[in-house]
Amino acid sequence: MIWDGEKALKSRIKERGAVAVEMAILLPLLLLILIGIMEFGRAYNVQVSLTQAAREGARYAAVHYQDGGLDVAGTALSAAPALDGLGVNVSDNASSCAPGSNVEVTTSVSLTSMSGFLDAGFFGNPGIFPLNMSGVGVMRCGG
Repeated sequence: MIWDGEKALKSRIKERGAVAVEMAILLPLLLLILIGIMEFGRAYNVQVSLTQAAREGARYAAVHYQDGGLDVAGTALSAAPALDGLGVNVSDNASSCAPGSNVEVTTSVSLTSMSGFLDAGFFGNPGIFPLNMSGVGVMRCGG
């Protein structure tokens, strides 16, 4: 006859195996969710930074449109340090700025995946990266 201590020990050993199997099934799913949250947060941060940089560039161009040698791109990029190293393109129409007209500054970037899991071609999926993102700022010249 098996005494209760031996029965409890066998039960624990069986449960250890079940916990390992459950962990092996759930861990990849939990890691995928975690990576997705990180990628979304990064993309959201870049979008907010692109918009902020465009607004700052437009404000600078609207105030200083009469000054020679406007550095709209430099001003826009210095306003958003989170965009350093991403290869952001800045376009503007500050040269045609006159009192009463609008100046428009557009910042854009092609954002690649931080982890590589969501890139095109991973497991045969079409992928969502690279993301083509842009921010636009418009202000009245001489304002």
